[in-house]
This record gives sequence, C-alpha cells and structure tokens, in this order.
Amino acid sequence: MKTQKKRMKPLRFVKKYGRLIAGIIIIAVVVFCSVFAPLLTQHDPYKQDMSRAKELPSSEHIMGLDFYGRDIWSRILYGSRNTLAVAIITQAVVTVVGTILGMLCGYFKKVEKVLMRFLDAYATIPGLLMNLMIVSALGSGVPQLVLAMSLNAIPGVSRAMRNQVIFVREKEYIESAKAMGASEIRTLFRHVLPNISNYLWVRLGGGLAGSIGSMTALSFLGVGLNPIIPSWGGIVQEGQTLMFVLPHLSFFAVGAICLTVFGFVLLGDGLRDLLDPRLN
Repeated sequence: MKTQKKRMKPLRFVKKYGRLIAGIIIIAVVVFCSVFAPLLTQHDPYKQDMSRAKELPSSEHIMGLDFYGRDIWSRILYGSRNTLAVAIITQAVVTVVGTILGMLCGYFKKVEKVLMRFLDAYATIPGLLMNLMIVSALGSGVPQLVLAMSLNAIPGVSRAMRNQVIFVREKEYIESAKAMGASEIRTLFRHVLPNISNYLWVRLGGGLAGSIGSMTALSFLGVGLNPIIPSWGGIVQEGQTLMFVLPHLSFFAVGAICLTVFGFVLLGDGLRDLLDPRLN
C-alpha cells in the first residue's frame, strides 16, 4: 500500500517560504525595471530643461522633474542599474576574498595568529569613515566605490567564515579525508567549503542590502558617483534641501531604496529559514 505524502499546511508553508518568495518577487521587479529601463520610459535621464525645473508630477512626467529639469522616473530607472551593479560587484569581491581569508584563518592556526589580528585591528576603524577616506583620496566612480565598500566588509565576512571553518574542521569526515591522504588545499575546497556554503547564501541578502545602504550614504554625503550619473543616493542628495517643500524630488528615490533593501533582507531571511535545519 502506497503511503501518501503529507501536505504542508498553508500557515506552515507561508512561515517557511513566505519571506523568500516575497523577497524574490520584490528583487525580480527591481531587476526587471533595471534591465528594461529603455522600454519603461521615453525620457532621457540626462536631458535637462531648466525652464521646467522642479516641476511637480504630471501625466507626462509621473514623478516630476528635478533641479535641472530631468525626468525623475527615468533617473530612478537608470539609477537602479548603477546601484545594483555596485552592490553586486562589491558583494562578489567581498564573498570571494572574505571566504578565502576566513578559510585560511580557520584552518591554519599559524595564519590565524597573524592575519586575524590584522583584520581585527582594521575592523576597529568606523566603516563610514574608512569609506569616506578611500573615496575622497581616489575620487568618485564605480571602481572606487567597490574598493571602499569591499575593504570595509571583508573583515566581518572573514571573521564569520573563520568561525564556520573552526566548527567544521573537527568533524569526522574531515579527519577521514586527511587519513586518506587528501592535501590541505584539497580538504579545504573539496570538503570544508561545500559544508559552509550555506552561510554564504544566507548572508547574501543582508550583504547586498548593506552595500546599497553604504552606497546611498556615500552619495548622500556627496562622495559617491558623479552627480551627472543617475543613482538613487545622488537623487536623494540633490532633493534633500527641499525635502519638506517639494518632497517629490527625493521621496520616490527613498522609496526605491527602502523597497530594494527590504527585498534583499527578506531574501536573506528566507534563505536562512530554508537552509538552516534548526529552523525546520
């Protein structure tokens, strides 16, 4: 007699997968708007019309015009490309470098004594201050932003990965791999890395949300991308002087930032609920 699979109750399904699904939907919408920006607007995000500067939202310009008469909806759409690109590239660099350093520190005690002390000392410098120093010294631009935000985030990821490796390296299957003659490098990348990879997925959402927040903060302080280039932080920075008089100048960009960060946070929480067996 065949046993029927027990169906998951709706409330339990929502509890387990709800945040993940909601996060995926929000991020999918943001990515869609970014990729298909030319199809979603007919206005040039760089075209200025000073005679219509600060114009309120209308049927022609659904989010109004900024200080230079540029269409805000177009600048938010094209700004999403720059914002997401910087966030994704930064997290790729942070994940690769932080994972390698964390694995070395967690597996080799001699490396840990030297490298971890340096990373701990570097981590004591306030992140925003370090970002400001690097971007101010090197100038504005995508490479400079990626470098600054990556250097700021790597110590934290390295420390977390080190802790994961220390927990895994004492497991029986690691000892078995060593006993069978596996080299240290092979053991690290063939046996240790796959068993700590869940953590990388779990921190993905939070890391991307943090990168967007850092980029927004730097743009708001005037040291992000060139003001001519559309970016969400730049739009907020330009409109903050008249935020309470003409809120449309920054309100929609703030909404885009909050929605995207919220989506990535939900994505990270959803992945944690899915991958962490202690929560199932």
